[in-house]
Amino acid sequence: FSSGADVILLQETNPAWKDLLDADAMALTYPYSHFRHPGVNDRAAGGIAILSRYPLENERIWDFTKHVDGSVFPTLSCQVNVPISLERSGFSPSDASGDSSHSFVTINIANVHLRPPVELDGSAWFETARKTEPIRINEVKELIRNATSLKADTIMSATARPPFNVIAGDFNEGDNAGGLSYLASLGYIDALKQYVPRYKETHTWPFMRKLFTLRKRLDHIIWHKSQLLSTVEDECHVKMQCIGCGVLTGYEVDASDHQPVLARFALIRV
Repeated sequence: FSSGADVILLQETNPAWKDLLDADAMALTYPYSHFRHPGVNDRAAGGIAILSRYPLENERIWDFTKHVDGSVFPTLSCQVNVPISLERSGFSPSDASGDSSHSFVTINIANVHLRPPVELDGSAWFETARKTEPIRINEVKELIRNATSLKADTIMSATARPPFNVIAGDFNEGDNAGGLSYLASLGYIDALKQYVPRYKETHTWPFMRKLFTLRKRLDHIIWHKSQLLSTVEDECHVKMQCIGCGVLTGYEVDASDHQPVLARFALIRV
């Protein structure tokens, strides 16, 4: 909450998380939310959620476990309606005063939790990340294929309208790995890679009975430079541009093995 983010994507949530957030006064800042809790036959880490200052529409759960061998967690997608106002002189935030036309921009977001680089029994070795990489690639391809009319092996041109403007969450793989490389081939840009030095990790994990600590960049915010169509009567076009990304520190001890990643976007009239 303290980050000031307009939209928050969470993974590994559960009913206790939701109860805690609902009881927190800060949760009033995010009046719109959608939680998907793990079922009795799901893995405990399979919860996923989104919190937003702005209205949500068309929330959908994508369950890849039935179509991708080795997939274990679902993906949550939705549309976020971000209010804007358009003054005669150009583009301004929605609370601007003066003679303006009020509207909103719809941003399509996917919150992912791809296959962890571990065996199904929880064990992990140095080659496990390589062995599970094809699963993450297939999960991403399945997401894109189901969200569009494209076939899984079709390469979308960089100028085509993507099914999602932002794909973010726990990718469980580092920069330039298989799933991220596939998205890059479709015109997506990794904000973490774009702005955060490679030595800065987003995940730490004790390995081999805590003999040493693994430090990885598993959490990413991927965005696409496609134009967004606002709903004002003259149908002006708005471009989304990432203007910064960072890893929030202070959560390394007694909080989570993952550190939050925060990206900032500007909506620019074109």
